[in-house]
Amino acid sequence: MKFPGSKLLHHWDLSVQKLSLDDLLRSCQQVGLTGFAEAKLPQAVAMIFYYLGGEVNALYREGPVAYTGQAALQRMREKVAEEGSVSVYELPLDMAHLLRGITNRQLLKETLRSRTDLNALLGRLEKAQHTGTLELQTGTGAAMLLVVGGRVSNVYWETAAGLTYEKGEARQLLEEAVEKPGETQLFLSDFSRDVWKSRHEVQDLVRSRLERRPEPAAPEQLAAEEETARRETLEALCASLPSVFQAFIFDLMTGVALARWGRGTSSLRVGLLTEKLPALTVTLRDLLAAEGQDNMEVFEVTTDRLAVMVSIVPETQEGIVLFADRAQPSALLGGALARAVRSYAARMAPVRAAEQAI
Repeated sequence: MKFPGSKLLHHWDLSVQKLSLDDLLRSCQQVGLTGFAEAKLPQAVAMIFYYLGGEVNALYREGPVAYTGQAALQRMREKVAEEGSVSVYELPLDMAHLLRGITNRQLLKETLRSRTDLNALLGRLEKAQHTGTLELQTGTGAAMLLVVGGRVSNVYWETAAGLTYEKGEARQLLEEAVEKPGETQLFLSDFSRDVWKSRHEVQDLVRSRLERRPEPAAPEQLAAEEETARRETLEALCASLPSVFQAFIFDLMTGVALARWGRGTSSLRVGLLTEKLPALTVTLRDLLAAEGQDNMEVFEVTTDRLAVMVSIVPETQEGIVLFADRAQPSALLGGALARAVRSYAARMAPVRAAEQAI
């Protein structure tokens, strides 16, 4: 499936970095993902669609057999192992409704050779008052058309180089593309009308429709407990280290900062480094796993005036980062950080167990 405008957040090679389905679900929920996770396995392909952190649909295909919803998640849980890859993509919020109600995606047998053919196809959809999506994949790019009651509501076009266009400009580029020689693949999907009618409803929290939640308040309570654990971990850690002027906890799967602590305005001078550290951590960890088949626990970068220390929390698939002046020895920083990691992992264990039980 091709979604124009998608942004790759993270990619795992399962032969290098192990990943469980529960870790993937938790990470996407935690950062409020609007987009999708795609798994390519030796014998199957699967996708989980997200809207504001909630799973709204799941697809799993193994040969000619396809599963959706909870059945798809169960198959993924059984099959995601030590081979294949998993990628997580973010989508623009204005495409979120595509994920919330997409059903019955089918490859159309017909092809397009001109804009006349395209207009004829859209005319048939208008006559049928179709509500859904029309995907077109050409040699020069891909398009996604949102059709509501037979009328084209919006158009997205992504070039082969990754540039994305919208609305009238996208429609023009699409029409130019279908005029060029080459095969055009077409995919037509239906929308749930109930989902479409509710697209403008304000939702403070979108709960997963795929996971069973016996207690409606449980997800909010568990999220609050995680937030509190992160905040208090950083506060306790930094209170014992006067040389630390900034610390944060980030998600290893997406690189998103989940909690921050800062002392005064001194943290401003490391702003750019703060943005790059999550990606650097993941790269170093994957390189060690691939080359030496080893697991990275902590790494340190020092300059004449600055010490940066990053420790991985494998139980939660998160990283804890400290920025400090060189006033304190690295041994003291490392010892305090190691104790904080152990304490944080122990504190989060019952919360994660409760999440998996919901």
